[in-house]
Amino acid sequence: MKKPKLAIVVPCYNEEEVFSYCLSELQAVLTQLVSAALISADSYILFVDDGSRDATWQLIAQSSRDYSMVKGVKLSRNRGHQVALVAGLEA
Repeated sequence: MKKPKLAIVVPCYNEEEVFSYCLSELQAVLTQLVSAALISADSYILFVDDGSRDATWQLIAQSSRDYSMVKGVKLSRNRGHQVALVAGLEA
């Protein structure tokens, strides 16, 4: 039986102060689920930058280069967390 692929979509707006904590916690959850053979190793976290004015996008971009389970989408401006979530789901 093929394991399901899980994509965790996280809308972000000016999150530089808490980004590393969020990333660490979500990576731990994904790693645990993959190790328990509950989800596919292709599962990932998708951070959607909702027009942040701080270094949030730079942190997302760097994390996506450092970790294969991290991906990022950058919106051109702040559109609200609902739109950011839908953009992530569509991506």
